[in-house]
Amino acid sequence: MGDKGTEEKILGLIWKPSTDQLSFNLKLARLPDNLLQIKPTKREALKIVMSLYDPLGLASPVTIRAKQILQEAWRRGTDWDQELDEDLSNHCSTWIQHLERLKTVSIPRCYPGYSDARSLQVHVFSDASESAYATAVYWRATTPDGQVYVSLVMAKAKVAPLKVTSIPRLELQAAVMGSRVAAAVIQEHHVKPEAVTYWTDSKTVLTWIKKGSRSYKPFVAHRIAAIEDNSKVDDWRWVPTKLNIADTATRDVPPNFDSNHEWYSGPSFLYKEPSAWPTERPTSSEPTGEERSLTITERYRAPLYKEAIPDPTKFSKWERLVRATARVLQFITPCRKTTDRTFYKRTKRNREEDPDWRRSKCNPRRLAQPPSQVKSKDVNKYITLEAEYIRKAEKLLVHVIQEDSFTQEIADLRNDKRVAHDSRLRPLQIQLKDGIIALRSRIAVVKGVSEDMKGPAILDGDHHITQLYIDWTHRSLHHCGTEPTINEVRQHYWVIRLRPTTKRIVSQCVQCRIRKAQPSMPATGDHPSTRLAHHQRPFTFTGLDYFGPLSVTVGRQHQKRYVALFTCLTSRAVHLEIVKDLSADSAILALRRFAARRGCPTEIYSDNGTNMHGADKELREAFREEASRRGIVWRFITPSAPFMGGVWERLVRCVKTALYTVLHERHPHEDVLTTLLCEVEYTVNSRPLTHISVDSKDNESITPNHFLLGGSARLPTPGVFSEKDANSKKHWRRSQILADMFWQRWVKEYLPELQNRREAHGQGPDLQVGDPVLIADSQLPRNTWPRGRIENIYPGADGQIRTVEVRTANGLIKRPTRKLVPLPK
Repeated sequence: MGDKGTEEKILGLIWKPSTDQLSFNLKLARLPDNLLQIKPTKREALKIVMSLYDPLGLASPVTIRAKQILQEAWRRGTDWDQELDEDLSNHCSTWIQHLERLKTVSIPRCYPGYSDARSLQVHVFSDASESAYATAVYWRATTPDGQVYVSLVMAKAKVAPLKVTSIPRLELQAAVMGSRVAAAVIQEHHVKPEAVTYWTDSKTVLTWIKKGSRSYKPFVAHRIAAIEDNSKVDDWRWVPTKLNIADTATRDVPPNFDSNHEWYSGPSFLYKEPSAWPTERPTSSEPTGEERSLTITERYRAPLYKEAIPDPTKFSKWERLVRATARVLQFITPCRKTTDRTFYKRTKRNREEDPDWRRSKCNPRRLAQPPSQVKSKDVNKYITLEAEYIRKAEKLLVHVIQEDSFTQEIADLRNDKRVAHDSRLRPLQIQLKDGIIALRSRIAVVKGVSEDMKGPAILDGDHHITQLYIDWTHRSLHHCGTEPTINEVRQHYWVIRLRPTTKRIVSQCVQCRIRKAQPSMPATGDHPSTRLAHHQRPFTFTGLDYFGPLSVTVGRQHQKRYVALFTCLTSRAVHLEIVKDLSADSAILALRRFAARRGCPTEIYSDNGTNMHGADKELREAFREEASRRGIVWRFITPSAPFMGGVWERLVRCVKTALYTVLHERHPHEDVLTTLLCEVEYTVNSRPLTHISVDSKDNESITPNHFLLGGSARLPTPGVFSEKDANSKKHWRRSQILADMFWQRWVKEYLPELQNRREAHGQGPDLQVGDPVLIADSQLPRNTWPRGRIENIYPGADGQIRTVEVRTANGLIKRPTRKLVPLPK
């Protein structure tokens, strides 16, 4: 490219002042030197493509090939630092070799003949292939002596989308891109061209452009509209594919691509007189599949609106579809040309008969607008939707259903033929009334019944609009069942396959599913290890709960007292403590009294009462040393899950029953209540844990008192002992043998009772993260239960999910799955 001293960099390009030409900078920085010998990664391939700076697209025939390689790598799912496949690596190496050809390319910085041209034109070429589409813009300057100069101004190329697209559509996108690039080129130059010519080798695209955007479907119509905004229809011409220079950027790199290639100098025919330019050959106007189909019949005008009404598939409710269609009809009706002569009936009146009458200047026989209807600033902008348009919209939707479902049947009836044998309407007696297929019923002569019931229109139950109507009927009946919905639909229409369609719609109704949904009931889980920890000191694993308040007499006042129930999770023994209030201080004092008399527990389980949380917080402060030494752990069950604390809730009921039985006074003194609680505690701990045998030879049923007192406390002490037996090793061993005997009986007699599962299999689906749910609340009506979405799940040891974290409008909360009602996704 010459000596470095004669080159300068301008906007990523290299400028040679000696020749006033531009060339490309091909020094690929930050890339391996042995790139041709190794397989590049997708990241390295992207670096290669972006290293070539070409804002004007002058090297589009070369750069488009690299974009195609990257697109194929994306389609195959290649990661950034993963090597390209063998074939793509070979294509990439070949493309890097093609870059060497750009070293010989030099482009004049100024357009030849541009400054003194007597005629200046812009020529735009566009073309497309299966893999890319491109456009190229050229100046054509004619000097006063007749010399013609053609220069490349700007080009642009894009890869075809991954979604399969027809060649005519790609050609159309290339034409759109060409019109936009040409508009940008003309805007950026201060000298404006005398004429602009657009060239394409697609006769289909030329036909689309000449017919206009209103004749085609949205994809073609929108792009034709963009072409009409940037160009004139008469400026578009046809060129053979061999002469279309834009085709160079949609194929492989030409072998002779250099500065002398036609890509830079323009096609050869531009150097000739306009009379020698290619002309379009006459073609037949065959349909391409992009045309809009508008069918107009003499007996019914509704198909004229069919393309104008909203798309029914975009609506989920019947009433919205009807109102939207009615609005369209309300707008279209005044715009249509009418031939009804009754419109001019008022023109026969004179001024004496009608004070608002006056002749119109545009049509002397047409009544001018009365002054009362003249627009003013006080007119309400909201136009009332009249009931007439609602009825017309419903009738139009019935026509749409029948035209989509019974096209052949309508044609047969209009030609006075019988419907085909395989038609779904063959078993019915039908007739064509006002362009609508109606049922010929046997109650036509009944009086006091609407015409819709005498001869209802026939609808297809599988049609989307019909299903919207059935859903609306179901909702208007306040979500009644299948039979009331069917009965109401039959008052107006005869729907084929009405019953199965209605059943499906009712079963899919979200409100009905919410109303009938049941909470998820997981299978019963295994007992925790704290319930099965035999040969442990009583109250090693303890459950804690409160009940009350109870009214006591203190002096001349009545005060409230609460009862803290401590229960051993293994032996099912209870310990009762009176608590003055529900504060954290009272909870800690009750815990200290309990620990002093029964021993410090290892773990404490409780519900989520506020006093329990406070005690847990202050335990970390007040009992910091003791907790670290004895390892006290406080655990809470899931919020709003009292059934998870059934081990102490059942004992609370036992204690209340026994207490209220012996409590004769309404407001006892505090010492009386304390004494009664001790007696109730003893009574509850004397309850049998196993079956009571009627045989006198069998052992006494095991009770919690066997673990607390060493026996039932009602039997005499076995044996006679003296003072010298106090330190006897045999006495110590005897107590150990008795304790072990009680635990052996606990294992053999009580433990098997815990084996049964009342719910071997769970009910309801397994909840997963992201599932919408209703949070059941017994204090609220079902229709006001809060909604949420599962954020986290907490599977148990057996894999069953019984506790989840739900995100609601007020934040995250924990709830058991038994309090959650799954909602349809």
